[in-house]
Amino acid sequence: MQQLTRRGVLKTLGGSMAALSMGHAWAEANEASVREAVSVGIVADVHQDVIHDAPARMNRFIGQMDRRKPDYVIQLGDFALPHEQNQPFLDAWNGFVGPRYHVLGNHDTDHGFTKQQTIRWWSMQGRYYSFDVKGWHFVVLDGNDANPRPWSGYNRYIDTEQLAWLEKDLASTAAPTVIYSHQSIEKTDSGVANGEQVRELLEQVNRKAGRTQVFACLSGHHHADYMKVINGIHYLQINSMSYQWLGGKYKRQRFAPEVEKAHPWVSYTAPYRDPLFAVMTLDPKSGTMSIEGMKTTFIPPTPKELDVPDAERRTPTITARTLNVGDGWGR
Repeated sequence: MQQLTRRGVLKTLGGSMAALSMGHAWAEANEASVREAVSVGIVADVHQDVIHDAPARMNRFIGQMDRRKPDYVIQLGDFALPHEQNQPFLDAWNGFVGPRYHVLGNHDTDHGFTKQQTIRWWSMQGRYYSFDVKGWHFVVLDGNDANPRPWSGYNRYIDTEQLAWLEKDLASTAAPTVIYSHQSIEKTDSGVANGEQVRELLEQVNRKAGRTQVFACLSGHHHADYMKVINGIHYLQINSMSYQWLGGKYKRQRFAPEVEKAHPWVSYTAPYRDPLFAVMTLDPKSGTMSIEGMKTTFIPPTPKELDVPDAERRTPTITARTLNVGDGWGR
């Protein structure tokens, strides 16, 4: 497995980031308010109830974080159902000595479990909430509200009550802000169904502030690796720790029969050989947000070998990025 260091990313991407040139003004304006860099360990879509070796993957992540000592770790949903047999996996996560935060995913209430059951089992502080670290503001949203109109499929909505809370929360702070959600806010065909409404709220906050107060939104759910910038806000997809979902047409046995019997859904996936996770660093001195990425391989057969139509976009990668963000925050 190849892990990309921040130094290597800066060397590789330095030229390509020239177009995003407002970060230094943002850093200078924030010098009095944001005095320390923040680092965050991030995982998404571990799917303990699908992948057969989720505890081992989590232990790899926590071991790395114990050495790196980020300010906190966060998981972006589709984590683990509140089954008793999942306790060893949760214990691995709770082994991190430091703050741990959760985002509710759409599969975290499968099999009739309620949000409150999952929230209690995780020791989560609420289905949506915010917190501050070293002068930065972080918001966790619940993208699993009931859709207000006739709807097929799972709930993927942010309701009016939560939107009102979000508006009030963002109005209560002037700190530079990162938003976390499970479903993407920008991918409205399969992400948050009213993502456009949420984005408009975030952009209104920035217009009212006269700066890019909300500068990044991170999500999981789609098992994808990409970034978009919409009206100055960076939307980043954090890839799954574990696999690509392929479905019944591409079902293949990759593991011992006893493993496949105990974890029947794993044969519907293209598992990653090594766990994927990211470290995000927010640096006020340089005005940058960096993502330390990782790359591994598929356990064969790969999506390409199976002739999956969109195989090229299904990569076992979290891309390393260094982005200049903001436009004079704090002026």
